[in-house]
Amino acid sequence: MAERTRAEKAAIYGLIIIGAILFLLKPRWGIIYLACLAMTEFALDMLLPKLRKRFPWLIMEEDEKPVLPEEGLKKFFRIGWDKELGWVRKPNTSKEEIAKYGRSRWSINERGARSNPGHEGLPRVISCYGDSFTFARQVNDNETWEWHLSELTKTNVMNFGVGNYGLGQALIRLKREYPRNPTKIVIMGVVPSTIVRVLSFWKHYNEFGNTFAFKPMFKLENDNLVLLPNPINTKKKFREYTKYLDYIREEDYFYERKFIREMIKWPYIASIVSFPRRHLPLIYAITEDWAREKIRKITGGKEKEQPYPEPMRVIMKENLLLRYNLFTKDKYAVKLLKALVNEFKKYAETKNFVPVFLWMPQKDDVLFIAGKGNYYEGFIRFVRKNMLTVDMTPILLRKHKSREGSLDKFYSDDSKYGGHYSVEGNKLVAREVYKKIKNLL
Repeated sequence: MAERTRAEKAAIYGLIIIGAILFLLKPRWGIIYLACLAMTEFALDMLLPKLRKRFPWLIMEEDEKPVLPEEGLKKFFRIGWDKELGWVRKPNTSKEEIAKYGRSRWSINERGARSNPGHEGLPRVISCYGDSFTFARQVNDNETWEWHLSELTKTNVMNFGVGNYGLGQALIRLKREYPRNPTKIVIMGVVPSTIVRVLSFWKHYNEFGNTFAFKPMFKLENDNLVLLPNPINTKKKFREYTKYLDYIREEDYFYERKFIREMIKWPYIASIVSFPRRHLPLIYAITEDWAREKIRKITGGKEKEQPYPEPMRVIMKENLLLRYNLFTKDKYAVKLLKALVNEFKKYAETKNFVPVFLWMPQKDDVLFIAGKGNYYEGFIRFVRKNMLTVDMTPILLRKHKSREGSLDKFYSDDSKYGGHYSVEGNKLVAREVYKKIKNLL
């Protein structure tokens, strides 16, 4: 059984104390109270497992050691698994995704970089590494910011970005790919959530349900970067991953700080009361989404394709608060991120290329900063002192505060989260990057 947090223990004791007081004051009230608790617990016992199946971010005790389905594993091994990095976009693969105006398609060339149609015969002067905003999800191959930057520079800008990478994984990929694909300029592009990703050893402990995503991570020991290799680096280990959980839990930042805290355990009422800010709106959102689906089926209504399910708005709000707290309150997290930036700079010096750091905030980052101030400003000042930096935050803030007053056209989804950059957003990134590097070409 999963360990209980202090808040859960306090909630259990609180429920017991309330019952005891009611019994002392009036036994009838105590009986009614117990009956209400029992009925609520029974209803939650029926409802929660169904909601969990619909939305894996609602985790319960069985999620401590989830079953990794064999068919899913086989597909993952075939199209995405990488024993060193955890996952990667494999050469000569492609996929369609939901985009703002229908569907988009990406493809990977024989080098393992995203296809760059019309430019792949041009000189290779710039290469790019980073996360899904570098990969440029939700737009076509000829709509990425790298494609537009290729147009501006008359070169083949190589795109080695991979979805869900943190700065640490992107650095490992850079060191693996650069000897085969050397360029004069290397752009490292990440989102503010990279501060979360660099602390994770198994993504499931932070992104619940992402159970195949075991990965390498760096940690600081006596202010020195130490690489912890991917703990599940063979196919056999996936099938017996529970043998390695003690080590993974010990090293993963989020197991005790987030995973255990957000797990709903029996008695369910105590668990929900211990973290009402997350649990109540999430249960409501999943239930509402389920009810709408039932109504659509009855009425014959058509479901609108969207990149992110409706309950994700609760998760995105929590994720924003998490990265805000890491940047403003967690000295270790910021120190680790700075050490990774320094590692990028050192590698650039050894290979004699120009490092460029590209910071690409999500829509909710921009909206938050517009109202409450820049929570990662100190980190960006540090990066600027070390290398050429392109921070999209002030540019997007100006767009937000302009006469148009909307960021929607720069993001691929009209929700508050915003999704990835839209076609217009990618053009904007390309123009800003070009301004900074044109004198280096």
